[in-house]
Amino acid sequence: MSHRKIEMKWMENKSSRLITFSKHKSGLFKKAMELSILCGVEVVVLLFSVGGKAYSFGHPSIEAMTKKFLHQGEGSHVSHGESSNDDDNIGKLSQQLQELKDQIQVEKDKKKDLDKALSKYKFIRGKLPIDNLSFEELVEFKASWVVVQDNMSESNNELEAASSLLLLRENRMFETGI
Repeated sequence: MSHRKIEMKWMENKSSRLITFSKHKSGLFKKAMELSILCGVEVVVLLFSVGGKAYSFGHPSIEAMTKKFLHQGEGSHVSHGESSNDDDNIGKLSQQLQELKDQIQVEKDKKKDLDKALSKYKFIRGKLPIDNLSFEELVEFKASWVVVQDNMSESNNELEAASSLLLLRENRMFETGI
């Protein structure tokens, strides 16, 4: 059985778009992992959703790859004129770290709101109130549930990325004596 060809255009249906995003994101991360294992290469994939949420994958780890990328070519510069450039990089990393912390807080707030909403759906005689939802409402509920699952599984990657940036910042500050 062959796959049908999908026309590449903006998906109008929000729930279909969310489901497609989730599936393709998972597929992209799977392909990155396969590439790293089969070819013995190091891979980092950063993905930002339409809402600005960051998703990341790294093999062997995001932290190791970020350090390697930032320290690439460090042995080639010896002059003290580079400290200004390092200060700029530290400033940018600090700003990125704060943005990631803010993003994490936004996601935590969203999780609290979703937990409150889900807590309203208590068992009623062994059945959930979703039994009375229409097909369209069930599709929308499923898409929301996929987003909740992604948020939970990806929050670990976000925290890892944020901690990596914080470690990089601390190392840079220690190395430069700031």
